[in-house]
Amino acid sequence: METPRDINAVLKYLLSAGEAEGSAPTVLAPEDEVYLNRLVAALRAGKKAVFIVEDSDEKLKYMFSNASRAEAVSMLGKVIEATGRRLATTDD
Repeated sequence: METPRDINAVLKYLLSAGEAEGSAPTVLAPEDEVYLNRLVAALRAGKKAVFIVEDSDEKLKYMFSNASRAEAVSMLGKVIEATGRRLATTDD
């Protein structure tokens, strides 16, 4: 999958798409909206990140990172590992 080089252009596109829809209702809980805004703020501040959105046709619509492709895969691996550990400890 290709990743865009200009992350600011992608963010502007995502934000403009939301404005075009007006104040569309959200399926996110208020605390999830706050968390998402914090993640976007961290990304804008230069933190490394990967965002993946699954579209209605079950295809990945967006995936972008301000990290290299290898760093992005490493970050996803860390998330999977941490989730596995958390699940393992709650099953005990």
